Amino acid sequence: MKKLLVVVDYQTDFVTGALANPLAQPLEQAIAARVSQHLAEGGAVIFTLDTHPDTYGETREGQFLPVAHCVRGTEGWQLHGALRTYMDGIHDNVMLVEKGAFGSASLPGAAMTLCGGTPQQIDICGVVTDICVISNAIMLHSAFLETPVNILADLCAAMSQEQHENALNILRGMGYGIVNG
Repeated sequence: MKKLLVVVDYQTDFVTGALANPLAQPLEQAIAARVSQHLAEGGAVIFTLDTHPDTYGETREGQFLPVAHCVRGTEGWQLHGALRTYMDGIHDNVMLVEKGAFGSASLPGAAMTLCGGTPQQIDICGVVTDICVISNAIMLHSAFLETPVNILADLCAAMSQEQHENALNILRGMGYGIVNG
């Protein structure tokens, strides 16, 4: 069993692109360092990729959030900055998981495959804390009930500090570890 780090949606559209977030921008180097450290310690890393079709505006989410973003193959869909190197798919113990909604139903299966069974521990960071981070944390906890799941609070961002803190309080109340990365 391996420890798993999940980096949620740290893509250009959520950092400097269509849904630019000034609170996410300063996280780049710290997330990249955490990924490198985790891999050096023998851990596994999954990057989730919010992924939408050209027809995003016609989707249910597109009606709710009418800003085209993370359209497959565009610059905004790519992992942002220093993390972009992982888009090539050739790094050991790294997997990319595309998701078409806030949470990824395929994430637990990907975690099992990459970790060779149930992960020993799961650490989660990325954006947006109160939408995709919380959704994927719940997906993973539901699949791995006995595995400790930690939210790396200082490596996550929402669109406001208040939304970030609210999400962390909800996660804390559900028994997740709220730690710094």
